[in-house]
Amino acid sequence: MKIGIIGAGPAGLTAAIELGKANKQVYIFEKGRVGENIICAEGFFDYFSEIHVELPEKLQIRKLIVQDDKNYEIPLPKTGKFYTFDRKKWQLNLADKAIFHGVKVIENTKIDKKDINSLMKDFDYLIDASGVKGVTHSFFPKEEVKIYRKYLMPTIQYKIKKDFSIYKDTIKVILLNDPPGYFWLFPRKSNGFINLANVGLGLLSKKNQLPNLKSVFSQILAKENIQITDEKIMSGPIPTKRIRHYKHKKIILSGDALGLCSPLHGGGIDTAYLSGFYIAKSIEKEDFIIYEKFLKSVDLRFFIERVFLILWEKFGSHRILSRLKNKGLFKDSPDNIPLTKNWYIKALLRLVT
Repeated sequence: MKIGIIGAGPAGLTAAIELGKANKQVYIFEKGRVGENIICAEGFFDYFSEIHVELPEKLQIRKLIVQDDKNYEIPLPKTGKFYTFDRKKWQLNLADKAIFHGVKVIENTKIDKKDINSLMKDFDYLIDASGVKGVTHSFFPKEEVKIYRKYLMPTIQYKIKKDFSIYKDTIKVILLNDPPGYFWLFPRKSNGFINLANVGLGLLSKKNQLPNLKSVFSQILAKENIQITDEKIMSGPIPTKRIRHYKHKKIILSGDALGLCSPLHGGGIDTAYLSGFYIAKSIEKEDFIIYEKFLKSVDLRFFIERVFLILWEKFGSHRILSRLKNKGLFKDSPDNIPLTKNWYIKALLRLVT
């Protein structure tokens, strides 16, 4: 069996490794070099507790500082698997692993939609892991793609090099209202030192008129006394509404190309990785119920998160945060892991009772 994969990100590389292990003939096409042009806060959270990978320059996060009118310190137990890491090194490691398992990694090869028909003739399956606005989207229902694009949320980010050891185990976020969104500061390790951080701003709703993202970002940076010199600015949309049809003939959508990012915080590395894994298992076993079961679990998670977003829009972040704190949702306990399924359900019940 011959499989083509478009895009050497977490979804594409994971699918390639698993298919390589199954002795499939796998070709992965990357438009640039593996690990280049990554727009990501480089935070990792294993919501489903199913991922067991080595993360280079891994920094375990034990505390989340959330700020709106007040500061809320939310402990993150070790069992929660919250990390920041070097995504470029990780993807390079995944590519090496794929090559070890016989995968052909073809870099500097851009695939356009005009190439798709010929690729479908050459391959038994074609996995679209090309990211936001997937290269095969024109083959999927127009209305679904239109909704997907409607829910692309804007972000802006800098990678800053300086001493961030004060944030040795802490992520900081500042919540916005009207529309909901947040500023983030994710500390990063490099060569064993916490001398990097990804700082950014993203909006999560387009219900009201959007403010100028760069202007709001600059104001927050000034208040936080974070100086920007010549660091490169990065921006890109986050897909927070998935395309319902994941498959068209030989084409299978994965990761960002399908729209597997959290509607509440925009994270998507875990779901991208797992989408590649379950697509590979579906192809190997010739049973796409495997992938569909995974997508149903993702849909349930995102439904719950979207309820939180609706409540955020309606009542504002301060009211929700203060109620969650008063109801014990921020207590330091090994079995109280924020942003997991059980925590979300418990939090929803406490908010409405």
